[in-house]
Amino acid sequence: MGVPKHSPRPGQHLRARRLSFDLTLRDVHTASLSLARQLRNPAFVIPPSRLHDIETKKIIPSVHRLYTLARVYKCRLNELLSWYGIPPR
Repeated sequence: MGVPKHSPRPGQHLRARRLSFDLTLRDVHTASLSLARQLRNPAFVIPPSRLHDIETKKIIPSVHRLYTLARVYKCRLNELLSWYGIPPR
């Protein structure tokens, strides 16, 4: 089960969400560092180069990074998962 071809790619959704908050790649990185420190787990860090790859190269982020993006972009994790073709329960 893949992502439907008629919908924008997940990376395009993520980029649009980031830009709607007027955030740079580095802004997201800084926020991810803060969250990783708070949760005491480096798996939540998203380097700017990795976020660029997620947005432009069909790279699928880990669940830790999706969680970070959901927190930074103020949305539900289920919404981000749905962009990757993962339905809610």
